[in-house]
Amino acid sequence: MSHNAWIALTVAVDHLHCFRSTFASAPQNNSVSVTLHTHGQYSLLRCAFENSARAVWMLGPAHSLVRVQRRLSMQVGEHNNSDRMNALLQRQPRRPLDVRLQQLTDLVVKAGTDPADAKKVLEPSTYSEIVREAGALTPMGAAQAEVVWSGCSSLAHGDTYGTLSILERDILATQGRLNLAQITSAPKVLFWATDRTVAMMQHGFDLFKQRATCHR
Repeated sequence: MSHNAWIALTVAVDHLHCFRSTFASAPQNNSVSVTLHTHGQYSLLRCAFENSARAVWMLGPAHSLVRVQRRLSMQVGEHNNSDRMNALLQRQPRRPLDVRLQQLTDLVVKAGTDPADAKKVLEPSTYSEIVREAGALTPMGAAQAEVVWSGCSSLAHGDTYGTLSILERDILATQGRLNLAQITSAPKVLFWATDRTVAMMQHGFDLFKQRATCHR
């Protein structure tokens, strides 16, 4: 539990550090050039936000059994993804998938889960579910957390709706129903998304300290 939560927070910090480095160049003649990207910086924010949310989602529940169940369900997802990757690479895993999944089932039952509920609690959650549930554990709430993550995801994927609804645009020319537009970054939106990402990450670190002190 602690290792996986710490990895999530470390990955979040790493993406934010990379995010910070995209803004400013080395000072020259007592001035610094600041660059605002249209899409790339939101990709980094998205990864930082979802990893922070994963830590909050795992560490947030008050009952230790639920935290264990969530950690093991994440591992089920990793085993499934690893097995698909091995199939694509046409290689055999060191241990069959069913053996690894049975080990997780045994662990979750040993932790206190009713054997009849083991399959259900080990079903991996989607990141949209994780983000919403993590957001519900913070002042921003589930809906705002999903807006941050989904908005950043839309720009990371180059979706048209995200590009047109989030970024700033200036109409340079119009011909019939066709507009020639200049798309630029939206500083206020970028600042807001960054603020929410840092808040989610900070909550993750706070929970980590809290669970390290009293994990029951």
